[in-house]
Amino acid sequence: MSRSLPAAADADTFDRSCAHWSVDGREGMDNFYTYATVDYRHLAGLIDWTALMASLSKQTGVLQLADIACGSGKFPAALIEHTTLPELTSAEGKSIQVLYDLLDPSTFAIEEAAAVLKAPFIERDHYCCRLQDWQPKPSTYDLCWATHALYCVPAEEMNECLSILKAGMSADGIGVVAQSNRSGHYIRFYEHFLDSIHGGNGTRFSAAEDVDEAAGNVGFERQSRTLNYETVIDENDRQALESYLQRCAFDDSIALDEMLNSATLGQYLASTKKQGAYRFQQSVDVVVFGNDLSTFNFWMQDE
Repeated sequence: MSRSLPAAADADTFDRSCAHWSVDGREGMDNFYTYATVDYRHLAGLIDWTALMASLSKQTGVLQLADIACGSGKFPAALIEHTTLPELTSAEGKSIQVLYDLLDPSTFAIEEAAAVLKAPFIERDHYCCRLQDWQPKPSTYDLCWATHALYCVPAEEMNECLSILKAGMSADGIGVVAQSNRSGHYIRFYEHFLDSIHGGNGTRFSAAEDVDEAAGNVGFERQSRTLNYETVIDENDRQALESYLQRCAFDDSIALDEMLNSATLGQYLASTKKQGAYRFQQSVDVVVFGNDLSTFNFWMQDE
């Protein structure tokens, strides 16, 4: 979707998000990822992705994967850079191919994500739609993931989305969702943003707790771990701070000064300012789900 960024008053959460995933939103996207790429590096180190994918390939040499709301491909890029996935092989030493399907409501995002894929990832099918509208081939995917990707799915639609994933996953398939929990910056900031800027109106971001509850509701077993870390931006780098926060809200129309001086949002931002920097406390739950997790032992850290 390549279109002009709408003003905050003209669009709700999902539409503003789609507008940011466009050629027009590239500058804001790039500025945001100056700081947000660390989200994916932490995730890359949480699970032994190489061992997990080798296990899921079942010695066939092929694994089918769906990247849900793929964004610009920062997660597969982090895996390629920070893990041993480029040398992914079976127990017999044979190379494993990961057939990689991309789903996103933005064609721009799909093209961006596809461009970063390298071995063992092999670009396959594109699905330009919302997760709610996806009709995957039944019992297809060995692995599905959505990494910081489901915030704009309304909480009341999460059960439907997890049901769609369940239908598309193989009997032994694994799903992984990484999402800020309600204590984390992404959720807390957007709550204050809607309350202070929009008078409490607008669709709230979904949190990791919504995903976990929905996964249980559709019959999945679940395991989870929590990643806690800081995103730090120098208080004097106002342009970087403004760009980062605008992207957190998918809204380029609200200037930094307005955010800093807006009721509870301003109070929240002031509370994060320490030792010459804004220190945003990230708390991200990584929820693993499947029909049977009795043999899932691929965490790289204990609970």
